[in-house]
Amino acid sequence: MLHRLRSPQVMLLIETSSVYGRELIEGIGRYAAEHGPWSIYHEDRGLLDRPPPLLKGWHGDGIIARSVRKSDLKRLLATGLPIVELFADFALSPPAVCPNEETVGKLAIGHFLDRGLRNAAFFANEWGWWIDSRRKAFRRTVEQCGTPCRYFELAPPEKSKQRIAEKRLISWLKSLPKPCGVFCVWDVCAIQVTNACRRSGLAVPEQVAVLGVDNDPVICSVSFPPLSSIDLGGKRVGYEAAALLNRMMSGKPLPRMPVLVEPGQVITRESTDIMAVEDADVAQAVRLIREHARRGLRVSEIAEAVGLSRRSLQQRFRAVLKRTPKEELTRVRIDRAKMLLVQTDLNVEQVSRRSGFAAYGYFVRAFRRETGLTPRHYRKKNRITELRTQL
Repeated sequence: MLHRLRSPQVMLLIETSSVYGRELIEGIGRYAAEHGPWSIYHEDRGLLDRPPPLLKGWHGDGIIARSVRKSDLKRLLATGLPIVELFADFALSPPAVCPNEETVGKLAIGHFLDRGLRNAAFFANEWGWWIDSRRKAFRRTVEQCGTPCRYFELAPPEKSKQRIAEKRLISWLKSLPKPCGVFCVWDVCAIQVTNACRRSGLAVPEQVAVLGVDNDPVICSVSFPPLSSIDLGGKRVGYEAAALLNRMMSGKPLPRMPVLVEPGQVITRESTDIMAVEDADVAQAVRLIREHARRGLRVSEIAEAVGLSRRSLQQRFRAVLKRTPKEELTRVRIDRAKMLLVQTDLNVEQVSRRSGFAAYGYFVRAFRRETGLTPRHYRKKNRITELRTQL
């Protein structure tokens, strides 16, 4: 009887050195608090740290890990314990939970296109299969959009060769068609680009708009200018990973494919705060929309503010951005609604009003047309208060 009441013993092999790793742990902790209790073993570690020596004689019930080496994963599999992997590209991978990289790529290129950037680039300062996975997803999205894109991957240099590596990066940045949006594989990589731009005299974001991944508040704030970044939703990934491990420890059926968790949004800061269009009136109109869409701004007010007729404004919007001012207003409002649905407890009608929609019914229809989900279903899918039923 006492044995059956024993709390599951779970080992976490997840780095504490990154904000994403800490978010994963927080999400796992939340699931354990709601569905446990679990007895969790964890220690401070970096992404490249090996599994601890105690693994060999550890008599636990399950493991959640981020394994960057196949050799490390083989050691975990040799334990015979239920394992949930937070990387999912190894051929021998156990059940896995990870961000949807296709959506990450779409967020990145969509962010650039929304700012009028018609040239894109991808930069990584590490080598590894997970970087290759992110690059391939971005490439597929770029090709679908027909956007020219250049790629550059720089191996981590030895200290004695750091200046040579920086010169190579600067040379590549200078060779890019301007203005250009540079998608960096993570925030540490992105700050390397902003530093190189500053040293070489390239203006950020006017010539090179820089976007990272992870939304690390420390790195994003010390970057000059402050760094825009994609929030991967680490807490949700961790929560889903814990839910999957619980199913494994309970002997329940498992998904055949990795569980893909949709990332959050692009958190826009100054490194991509640009409207790269030659039409100054359209650029001014877009700035007005971004600043005042939530206040019930109307297309007629935008046209008046930029000194154009409504018809002329619509024609010039279509020519430059391939959409109308009304469509841009709706897009910006829906982006704000997504943020409010995930990050606040406002009810859906309050979200509608605070996003700038005058009619609740129109908001629901527009939101569903854009996302394929009702606002309530979007909130349920993107918050970690409940386990998704498809697991």
